[in-house]
Amino acid sequence: MGKKDRITVQDIADALSLSRNTVSKALNNQYVPPRTRERVLAAAIEMGYKSYSTVASTDLDKKHLRIVLITSKHLMTMTFFIQLVRAIELRLDEMDNVELLQFTVSKAFFFDRLVDYLHENAVDGIICIELFGADYVPRLISLGFPTVFFDFPIYLSVSGNYDVVLPESFTSVKNFCLTLIRERGIRSLGFVGDYTHCTSFYERFLAMREALFLAGMEYDADCSFIEKDSFPYGDPEALARAIARTKIPECYICANDTIAVSVIRALRLLRKRVPRDVMVAGFDNLPEAKNCDPALTTFNVDKTGLGRKLLDVLLARIGRPREKSQVIYLQSKQILRQTT
Repeated sequence: MGKKDRITVQDIADALSLSRNTVSKALNNQYVPPRTRERVLAAAIEMGYKSYSTVASTDLDKKHLRIVLITSKHLMTMTFFIQLVRAIELRLDEMDNVELLQFTVSKAFFFDRLVDYLHENAVDGIICIELFGADYVPRLISLGFPTVFFDFPIYLSVSGNYDVVLPESFTSVKNFCLTLIRERGIRSLGFVGDYTHCTSFYERFLAMREALFLAGMEYDADCSFIEKDSFPYGDPEALARAIARTKIPECYICANDTIAVSVIRALRLLRKRVPRDVMVAGFDNLPEAKNCDPALTTFNVDKTGLGRKLLDVLLARIGRPREKSQVIYLQSKQILRQTT
């Protein structure tokens, strides 16, 4: 809603489909349900009610907030996410009014359990990490809780009270591939990984194909191995058998470093030398990328910056839940090593 010269209590009530009396109570610090009060304060800020933006935002800063991190993985066993979650925790150490909870979505997950958990714990906002289920993500968004996603399911378009934060992939991978083609004479590229896993994987796959297109080259699907996540990408022997049934390109672009390291080991089993016979590039700049033999070319992702950004974006959305959804990218940096 656009702002007008003089916003009234009734304007706020109409915008939120609440009674004038309820809005008046919320603005005058009388009791109303906490979530209703939040909605009223946020609308008052956005609509410019009197000088309420200063008063209300100060009030929100003092309010004790409870946020929950929802994930489908055991994050603290995965190097990338250890750094991401640690950055969130360090950011929380700078605050004294925000509490962090965690809920893990298991294989035997029932959505109603999550709904009960959110309401029982009076959650103010949600951070989603490695949560890509196209069946339940729209249902989660429909609950209306302020939410920020680290990455997002592909093929999903839904409006709601959420934002998305992710590392930039498309431009960096596209430019890298174009350099290989134009300066190194590479004539065939293949992708390894399930590009449907999430938006970032999909953008890396599209970036490789876009580079081929811009260079006037055909994409040969036989050079890629793009099975679903259920395939054991971390098993070099299984991956070697699978790759042996495909056309091996001059360079593999891998969905992430973990897959890329497995590809290097699989190629060794096939008696292929990296990078002499086949080049390999990953993404994320995990410690194993630097420590593998040969050292892996990759793209550094600012994991600390991503963690802090996730929390900051969520807190901003809690304060202004009526803002339009945003997709926020943090720049990635190419790191050339021995595999290219």
